[in-house]
Amino acid sequence: MRSYIINIPVDNITLKEAVKRAEEFTLDSKPHFAIAINPEKIIKANTDTELFEIIRNSDLNFIDGVGISWAFRIFYHEKIKERITGIDLFSTLLESAEKNNKTVYFLGSQEETINKAVKNIKEKYPELKITGFHNGYLQTEEEIVKQIKKSNTDMLFVGMGSPKQEKFIFRNLNTLGVQFSVGVGGSFNVFAGEFKRAPSLVQKLGMEWFYRLILDPKRLPRIMSLPRFILLVMKKPRIIKNEVNFLNINISNRDFKDTLKVTDSFIKSRSFHLVVTLNGEMASRALRDEDFFQILQKGDLVIPDGVGIVWGARRFGERIIYRIPGIDFAWETLRLAEQNNYRTYLLGAKENVINNAIKKIKGEFPKLNIAGYHSGYFDKTEEEKILNEIKEKNVQILFVGIGGVKQEKWIWDHKDLNVPLNIGIGGSFDVWSGKIRRAPRIIRKLGLEWLYRTIVQPSRILRAGNLFIFAFKIMFKRIEK
Repeated sequence: MRSYIINIPVDNITLKEAVKRAEEFTLDSKPHFAIAINPEKIIKANTDTELFEIIRNSDLNFIDGVGISWAFRIFYHEKIKERITGIDLFSTLLESAEKNNKTVYFLGSQEETINKAVKNIKEKYPELKITGFHNGYLQTEEEIVKQIKKSNTDMLFVGMGSPKQEKFIFRNLNTLGVQFSVGVGGSFNVFAGEFKRAPSLVQKLGMEWFYRLILDPKRLPRIMSLPRFILLVMKKPRIIKNEVNFLNINISNRDFKDTLKVTDSFIKSRSFHLVVTLNGEMASRALRDEDFFQILQKGDLVIPDGVGIVWGARRFGERIIYRIPGIDFAWETLRLAEQNNYRTYLLGAKENVINNAIKKIKGEFPKLNIAGYHSGYFDKTEEEKILNEIKEKNVQILFVGIGGVKQEKWIWDHKDLNVPLNIGIGGSFDVWSGKIRRAPRIIRKLGLEWLYRTIVQPSRILRAGNLFIFAFKIMFKRIEK
C-alpha cells in the first residue's frame, strides 16, 4: 500500500512483501529499482529536485528510518507495518537470489571493503551466483555500466551512499540491463565486518541509530537531521497538490522548476495560453469585476504572486507551498526564451522606461530573440500596428505590463493572435529599467513588498486600500465567490 509523507511516496509493506515485490521485478522485461526512505533522505529530497524526482519514480520505496514510523504514528495516526532496514533487505534478497537461482552484481565501497564483503557473502551463501563486483570509485561511469550490462545480471546492489547511489541507478536504469536495482548504503561494510550491527533487542526497539552513534560519534550531524525532519512534517502538507482551489480559481502550487516546465509546454503546444501572476489587489478586484473573475477562472496558469493569496487560501483550508513573485517568474521566463530561441515581444510602460528595460534585458540575455517591443501608451492606430507586428513575427511569448487586470483583459481580448504564452507582468518594466527599486530581500521574504512599494510610491496608497478590503473579507470569511 503506497502512502505519502511531505509529498514523498512510501510503501507501507513488510520485509516479506518487499522481497516478493523484488522477485516479481526480476521476472519483468522492464527495469525496476527500489529506494530506502529515511528522514535524512526526505530532507535532501526537499531541496534536491533531482533526488525528489527519482524517489517519485521509484518502483519500491521501503521505510528504513524509525523516524518515518514515528511521524506516521504521531502526525498521521497510521501504523507502519514494518520498518525494513537496508541491510535486512539486502541479506534477505541474497537468500532469495540463492534459492531462486538469480544472479547478482555488487558495486560500491573501497576496494578492500568490497573484496572482504564478497568473500564473506560467498561463505554465507555458497550457491549464490555472483556475476561481478567493483568498488565505488569510478573513473568513468560508462565502463562500469558496460561491464554490468555484459554480465547479464538479475539484481544490482549499489553501495555508494545516498543520494549518489540512487542517482547512479536512475541515470543508467535503461542501459544497465538489470531488472532490479537497489541502493544498499553501508551494507557492504557490514558484510566486510567493518560495521557491527546492534543487538537484536536494540534493533527491535528502533534504537539502532543510537547504538551506531555511540560506536561512531561522527554520525552526529546525520542524527541531528531528525529534528529538521519533524519540523518539515509539521510545516508541510502530506500531499502537495499541483493546484489548489481558492475563490473558485485554480491556483498553481508548483515550485519554480515545475512552473517553468508547464509554461514551456504551453509554448510547444503552439496554441493560446494565459498566465496570470495573482496578488491580493488583483484578487480583490476580481471579487467585484465579473469579467476579470471569469478570465482568472479560464486562465491556463494562475501563479500565486502575493502573500495575500497564500494567506487567504490557507484561511479557507488550502495550503499553497510555493509562492512565486511575478517579476522573478518573468525574468526566468526570459532566460527560458533565450535558451530555446523563442521569439519574444514586450509591451508596456512609458517609452523611456521600456527602452531602458530592454537595455537591461539585452545585457543579461544577449542571445534573446526579441521580435519587438512597444510602450504601453498607444492609440487605436498604433495598437493595430502592434497587433500586426506580433502576428507577422509569429511571436511565441508575449509580456504585457500595463497594470494588473487591464493587462489580462487586453491579452484575453486579443487571444485570436494565438500567441502560445501570454504573461501579464505588471510593473516589472519599471524595476528592470531602474526607475523603481525592489524591496530588500528580507522584506520580500516577509511578504511585505507591497508595503515597501507603498512607502516609496505614495501614489499607490489607494491601490493598497484594495489589499485591506481583501484582507478583511478573508479574515471574516466574507467571500461569496
